[in-house]
Amino acid sequence: MTQALAALGHPTRMSLYRRIVASGDAGVGPVTLGAEHGIRQNLISYHLQSLLAAGLVRNDRRGREVIYKAVPAGMTRLATRLLDLLAPDPQGTVIAADAPTDR
Repeated sequence: MTQALAALGHPTRMSLYRRIVASGDAGVGPVTLGAEHGIRQNLISYHLQSLLAAGLVRNDRRGREVIYKAVPAGMTRLATRLLDLLAPDPQGTVIAADAPTDR
């Protein structure tokens, strides 16, 4: 979870992630992402690696081209975990993120 939060906590990666999600099943290549965001290829690769490692995107090869697509399950896991951490326990108190839970 912390890896996904760290990845999305950076404004450039959040913007790239939103663009990848918006591309749907077609996906989007790093050259297009770089051109649209005005970012050099080496930095695009760096940011995409963070999103890949966090399980939020995947890459598919189409010949010589690499296409990035969103992994909906990655965001679902993150959202579910956040909701679990912030959900009130049966007594109505919020469970701290670092508190041990039986959930």
